[in-house]
Amino acid sequence: MRLAVWDVDEPFRRWRDALIQHAGELRLAVQVIDACADPDAQADFALVWHPPAQWLAGQQQLRAVFNLGAGVDALLPLMRAHLPEVPLIRLQDAGMGRQMADYVAEAVLRAYRRMDDYAALQAHATWEPLVLPARGGFRVGLLGLGQMGLAVARRLQALEFALLGCSRSGRQPDGFDFPVYAADGLQEFLAACRVLVVLLPLTQSTRGLLDYASLSRLPRGAYVVSAGRGAVLCAEDLLDLLDQGHVAGATLDVFDTEPLPADDPLWRHPRVRITPHVAAQTLVGPAAAQVMRKIAALERGESPGGVVDPDLGY
Repeated sequence: MRLAVWDVDEPFRRWRDALIQHAGELRLAVQVIDACADPDAQADFALVWHPPAQWLAGQQQLRAVFNLGAGVDALLPLMRAHLPEVPLIRLQDAGMGRQMADYVAEAVLRAYRRMDDYAALQAHATWEPLVLPARGGFRVGLLGLGQMGLAVARRLQALEFALLGCSRSGRQPDGFDFPVYAADGLQEFLAACRVLVVLLPLTQSTRGLLDYASLSRLPRGAYVVSAGRGAVLCAEDLLDLLDQGHVAGATLDVFDTEPLPADDPLWRHPRVRITPHVAAQTLVGPAAAQVMRKIAALERGESPGGVVDPDLGY
């Protein structure tokens, strides 16, 4: 079978070597094509990250397309337009959950231990021990309880933080016992969060969800950690609430426009920390192994995990 890889951010040889290795372990014979270098070559399966619409439209033999990341919001419209009958399959964790848990845990601990306050004191050579909030009352709210959200929940539970969650369905995840709100309980959920962790996918219902009215529901002095999709959160409204002191600080990894423009005021706000969409990066080895396992399942006539529901958007 022929696998086409479109990923301008990663050397093709890394994908080729990893895919061939894991195909061999599964006794699958594969030919791996560098689609960026040979865009006219046809394939049975495509592994892509931000492919051009023209290339997708030219692929007439694809049995499935694998998105080389957790979020499919950029790819889904292209699939609807050009390959509406071809399944779109996303990665499920593939090493990203541990990275996301590390990222969020650092941000939560920084907020809890008041490290931004100490940085401000250091700037003025001020020696002043600060009182910590009660850990049990320092509730961390997880907005989004997919695989990334549950990886974060496990890490924060191990750190003994009180948790609550909010998801579309409001279902209690297996193995957890913290309160979970459904989508219609968002405002009540926000009012209970000392730290809001945003891990939602970008869909029609989540775009702009966290606007001024919603973010104002957070308790005064709350922190925001955004690591899902940037367009879920209205940055201008967040800046207003930061300037008012209602939101104490924010750690932002994702943005509506990426890279974040150099003149964006977020860069210069003293209570905002910015990272360049690195909270959970695709790891070639685990991702290639997962893709090949999913292809093997398709070859057996089975439905693999991670098939995207176009109506839900994830």
